[in-house]
Amino acid sequence: MNKRIIICFVVLAILIAVLEISLSSLLRKYYIHTIILSTLFFLAGLFLIWHYHSRRFQKQVRDIIEFSEGIARGDFSHRLLSAEEGELNMLAGHILSMAEELRNRLEVAKKQIQTMENVLKNMKEGLLIIDEKGRVLLFNDSLKELLGIPSINQQQSATEILRDAGLLSLIDDSRLLNETISREIYLRSDRYLQATSSPIQLSENEKGIIMTFYDITRLKRLEQMRKDFVANVAHEIRTPITAIKGFAETLLDGAIEDRQNAIRFLDIIKRHSERLNSLVNDLLTLSAIEQGEIKIEITDVNLSETVDSLFALIGDKASSKGLYLKKSLPEDMPLIKADRDKLFQILLNLMDNAIKFTDLGGVTVGAEKVDEGIMLFVEDTGCGIERKHLPRLGERFYRVDRARSRELGGTGLGLAIVKHLVKSHGWQMDIESTPGKGTKVKIIIL
Repeated sequence: MNKRIIICFVVLAILIAVLEISLSSLLRKYYIHTIILSTLFFLAGLFLIWHYHSRRFQKQVRDIIEFSEGIARGDFSHRLLSAEEGELNMLAGHILSMAEELRNRLEVAKKQIQTMENVLKNMKEGLLIIDEKGRVLLFNDSLKELLGIPSINQQQSATEILRDAGLLSLIDDSRLLNETISREIYLRSDRYLQATSSPIQLSENEKGIIMTFYDITRLKRLEQMRKDFVANVAHEIRTPITAIKGFAETLLDGAIEDRQNAIRFLDIIKRHSERLNSLVNDLLTLSAIEQGEIKIEITDVNLSETVDSLFALIGDKASSKGLYLKKSLPEDMPLIKADRDKLFQILLNLMDNAIKFTDLGGVTVGAEKVDEGIMLFVEDTGCGIERKHLPRLGERFYRVDRARSRELGGTGLGLAIVKHLVKSHGWQMDIESTPGKGTKVKIIIL
């Protein structure tokens, strides 16, 4: 029993005894009644004290139970008032200490979970963890994007999600050999993945597989572009070299004595050497631009004067095909901020292409004021380009009609140079074309 209750009992007994002695002279003749009355007072006081402390004890126990149930639900908002002394005080103290320790651990766990969720959310690589039965335990959003899956549910099987024989084979081999295996996987969505599968220990008695997926589509395309570039360079160089070598050997074998044919052969050698020189110059220019070796020096440029200079330079080539050259500039055309030489090179390449692929009509060089700034354009009435080719225009050595381009002496690098020079200025380029009606290359000068 609580020490305070015992002390109260003793004090009450003493008070009753004192009261009894003080009243004994008056109540001597009623001695028996006094004893009975004292006993009743004692029992009543004892009951009242017991009832008070019993209610208080029950309330403290209920508070402890409610506090414990709140903790079990994860609710730490309630407060527990410690009992004043005794075993309840010790119990309340232990519960408070446990609750504080549990709260701290839950806070740490929440932070760790939040950190893991942020990591998974911001990972560009796909992540998938499956158990030994092939059921999904964990994944991130990047995995859905890489595989083109709208939704993934936990406990789904890897077969339902991956749906690729190469990926499923990778899992089986990794589990069978109990080692990390990495492979390049080509998906039917025209995407390349570098997939890695590794065994992991999920618990003491359970193993699983963790897989990571890296999108290497861009790297594969760049690698293919590199291979195409090397093959195209080799082919473009081989063609004029073969022609030069062949006609030179023919001359050395005696054709030099045939003056008429000798002059024709020498003219062919000259044209192929010029083509080879043009190819080398374009390659060097493109390489210098891509490596940042060519600096853009911005000055005020008079577009009308620049176009006149271009017409003077390229006019004979257009006249030889019976084509017109037209300038279409507004009367109040302002000076534009550009590198004069680079702008000249941009327009020269565009006009040269336009003349090459135009047999009737001509080429118009002009400018218009638009919301973004000034739109500079080169428009022809040539053969035009099919829509499917437009996204690839500007790639090195990409030509819509390879046979005609080779016949006309094109290297396939002119538009690539234009594209880089436009980008170096911070401008934008767009190409519109209709087969049989012509092509319009627009440059937005911001």
